[in-house]
Amino acid sequence: MSRSAYIRLGGGIDLVTPPEQLRPGAALSCINYECPVTGGYRRIDGYTQRGPALPGEGPTLGVVTFADTIYGVRKDQGAATATLYRLNSAGDTWEVVGSAGALAAGRHEFIEGNVYATDSGRSLYGVGGGKPFELALDGTLTTLANAPSGATMIALHQNHLFLGFPMGSLQHSGIGDPSNWDAATGGAGEIGTSDRLTGILSGVGGVLHVLCRDSIKTLRGTSAADFVLEVTVPTSGARAYSSQSMQQPYFIGERGISSLEATQRYGDFSALYPGRVVEPMFSQGGKANRVIASCIARTKGQYRVFFDDRSGLYLSGNGITAVEFPHQMVVAHSGELESGREQILVGDDEGNVYCLDDGQDFDGTPIRAYLTLAYTDLQSPSARKRFRRVFWDIRSGSDARLWMQPDFDYGDTQTGRPRREYIDFMLGGGLWGVDNWNEFRWSVPGMGQEAMDVTGTGTSINFSLFSESQSSPHELLGYDLHFDMRRQRRG
Repeated sequence: MSRSAYIRLGGGIDLVTPPEQLRPGAALSCINYECPVTGGYRRIDGYTQRGPALPGEGPTLGVVTFADTIYGVRKDQGAATATLYRLNSAGDTWEVVGSAGALAAGRHEFIEGNVYATDSGRSLYGVGGGKPFELALDGTLTTLANAPSGATMIALHQNHLFLGFPMGSLQHSGIGDPSNWDAATGGAGEIGTSDRLTGILSGVGGVLHVLCRDSIKTLRGTSAADFVLEVTVPTSGARAYSSQSMQQPYFIGERGISSLEATQRYGDFSALYPGRVVEPMFSQGGKANRVIASCIARTKGQYRVFFDDRSGLYLSGNGITAVEFPHQMVVAHSGELESGREQILVGDDEGNVYCLDDGQDFDGTPIRAYLTLAYTDLQSPSARKRFRRVFWDIRSGSDARLWMQPDFDYGDTQTGRPRREYIDFMLGGGLWGVDNWNEFRWSVPGMGQEAMDVTGTGTSINFSLFSESQSSPHELLGYDLHFDMRRQRRG
């Protein structure tokens, strides 16, 4: 008698659970897909270059969005200095901000905020191994000449500007005055971390998270009079350039993606390990030592980390997936335009600046995406089934082609291997009054059920999917599998 079973997709990559115990919707491997908060798998968006390559030489040293303007830093040609540039309104020229060669030729980090009394005091602060600087809303660049040199980390906390030095020094300005660094009369100060410093990040409850190589610490208090640095996690640390705040701090530790969650006790935090399912990438693949940049995607609820081999990981509340880019990204920044729209910038090792989640390809290169789903035995591991047909639920797509390959019995070579099939689909129906006129098609469904023949017999089945296109993302929600029950497996 013919039967059917519906498999809901989602959950991301799981490299630690035995294959026969994996939830059927999970993934054995997943490249250039993401896990939306609504479930399923969605091919990622592309990215588009902003402006020409930055003037100068070497990799992009920093990117940031401030006051609806894109800024970038790159080393000067043949010099040991760097320059801050802004992209002009036409988007075709980089203009020098302040003076050429005014910055140190190091990796730059930025923080936006306001330590003054009025809204006009909102400024951008940056540092890259030299003196920190302040960029005002009117475009005025001011070097904070009284501040110490050599910092590589920066944060705004309790109306102080904080600078982090890798050797383990945390220094702060006076209250409400980023230019005042006089410890004797101005309220500035220095705090030793007793560990190599890798990041500083403001947290909930009015605390500053101080991330070190072998520990995580928390700074409490409001000024130099009552600042206290306490150890939060004594046995695990964070990698440089991996820390981001998404309601709670996320970072890369020895075993992969970690986070701190506020406990019921005010001001206390407990360590979590959301990256457990991909731990082999770090413990065996050495990813922990290859972190090069990170950012968050607020609209998608994602923490993103990038590595020095053109790969990365996207973590959402529904799982972890991997990405691979044709360009080596070396810096990243999540910003917001005055309209409230998010803008995520990345810079590569050749001085180019790109906007993530923008476009249908990787700046002209088709997006190649893979997805290998977990096996399902349909809750009868000993019974052989005759598989006949599968209907895929696909939405939010476009005119794209998906190649699909079923497999049986956990890859047993003694089981017949069916041929690869493909499906073409055109989706894009929109919601009235919600979607943009030029981003959907008339007379097409918002979700389609695409049929595919499956010919084969086995105790379990899974599917591998592949696409390579320059098109809008498609989203896979689940599949309806039709099969007949056969005899029990024999020894």
